[in-house]
Formats: sequence, C-alpha cells, structure tokens
Amino acid sequence: MKPIVTLAAMALLLSGCTSFKSFTAFEAATPPDYSGPTVNVADQVTAISPQRLHVFEMTEVDGRRLSSSSMASARAGQGNAMTLAPVALTNELPPQSARVRLQAATQYASPLVAMSNPSCRTVGDVSFTPQDGKRYTVAGHIAADRCEVWIEEMATGQVVTEKLTGPGTER
Repeated sequence: MKPIVTLAAMALLLSGCTSFKSFTAFEAATPPDYSGPTVNVADQVTAISPQRLHVFEMTEVDGRRLSSSSMASARAGQGNAMTLAPVALTNELPPQSARVRLQAATQYASPLVAMSNPSCRTVGDVSFTPQDGKRYTVAGHIAADRCEVWIEEMATGQVVTEKLTGPGTER
C-alpha cells in the first residue's frame, strides 16, 4: 500500500509543475486577445554545410516564448546521419511597438561536431515597431570578428532595429 501512496503523492507534486511559466509550451507571437491586422517577420537559416547552419531568429515577443527555427531545424534533421535540415519559421506580429528577443547562432548537427568547430551565439532584446503592409526578416552576419543580428524590411533591406553584436567565431 505504501508504494501506491508514494506514487500518487509524486504524481500530484509533479502535476503542479505545469502551472509554472517556465514549463509552458511555446506561445504565438500575437497576443491571445488581439484580432487586428498582422505583419510577417521571417527567421533566416542558411546552410553553410550539411553539418552547420547560421541561424538568425526571433525567439521571444513581449515575454512570450516562441517556437524557434534552431529547434525546428534540429528536429527536421533527426535521424539523417549527422546532417541538419534548415527550417526557417515565420511569426505574425501586430503592427505596434514590441520588445523582441533576437538570436544569431552557429548550429551544428551534434555537440561533438560543435566542439571541434568555431561557433558563436549572440542574444539580446530590441525594440521593434513593425508597420502595417510591410514584411520583415531577421538578418545577421556571422564571421571570425563578430556575430550580429537585427531585423530588416524585406523589400528594401533597410535595418529597422538596433544591431546586436557579439564575439565572432575566432577562437
């Protein structure tokens, strides 16, 4: 009888974990109560080799955690003999001011490959006010001297947020 009570108590304790914000699933970029127009913001994923990607993505909007292109690419490449499949996600945002988290990262097919190759990761928050009728992309640059990420208007290439810059891939 004692093992059943212990198991029931453990199940009850663990079920409480689902109410914590850190354990919630990913959320939409658009607030749940919003019903107006939206603006498209696309992540960018570039295959450098079958085992290496450069990922420029938006991972959070006003505190809402988004599904990421880096995780989607890793899932898409599972079971493919140490290769990655680039998957660039898009998000729909209301045309109003927001605080967004951007990330530029080098992604490898496995931790072992990553340990023996140069990599970088730059993450930060920027203010972003998308305009209705325009499309945007998360863009960036990964090189030996720096790792950068920003948002630009897709049609013109004009940078519309501050550029986040971190250390490059040089070791």
